[in-house]
Amino acid sequence: MADRREMLARLNPQTVRFDVGHGGGTPSLTTSDIAAALGMVPAGLGREVMEAVYLPDGAMRHRPKLAEAVLAIVRPEFTRRARALAEAEDDLSFSKEMVSLSRRNLSDAQRRILRDREAAVVLARSRAWPRNTYHHLSRMVDAVVMELASGNRCPTCIGAGIVNDMGCKDCRCTGIEPTPDRRRALAMGTDSPAYMRRWKPVYEWLLAELNHAGEVAAKQLSRALSNAEHEPRSRAA
Repeated sequence: MADRREMLARLNPQTVRFDVGHGGGTPSLTTSDIAAALGMVPAGLGREVMEAVYLPDGAMRHRPKLAEAVLAIVRPEFTRRARALAEAEDDLSFSKEMVSLSRRNLSDAQRRILRDREAAVVLARSRAWPRNTYHHLSRMVDAVVMELASGNRCPTCIGAGIVNDMGCKDCRCTGIEPTPDRRRALAMGTDSPAYMRRWKPVYEWLLAELNHAGEVAAKQLSRALSNAEHEPRSRAA
């Protein structure tokens, strides 16, 4: 079944008319129907992503809305990861101070606690995002939207994001064939080593979030289009 989001392309400014059926017949859906169905999709990240991918001409006018919607999900995630790192570092500092105050040789229990605290810091640091994430967010969003617009479905899960009731590991459940890291780095305006070291986890998280939001909006659009198809049309007197 064709992706019904592709119908949004009819709403882009154009000289060729798509609202005339083949042989002069009336199409099942007009541009007015499509615009009305789009209006039935709730405002938010999913709709902004869908428009950016399938209605780029119109989405350019609403780019600030996309940026605002992205920030609304990035900020709490950035804060959560930064707080987890700060708490892990604080726990380690506290444990070290307690050992220092004891003025005794380290016991096995204390060594175990310190190892656990140090491991927690390493893990939290690997999951924390760079402090200048917001500075690079605009380019990252552009790169993600471009990747979503590529239409390259993951060959492993055929775009479903699931294989044998399990999340597809090859595309990280996005259903999109992963773009080479080098190409993603170029799209972000950075080099491959910097992308791999700093930005890959952020990029992949953002790609998954935007793709999921867009898929939810796509289902809402599809339902609205189906309703429009089955609505009786008024006949001229």
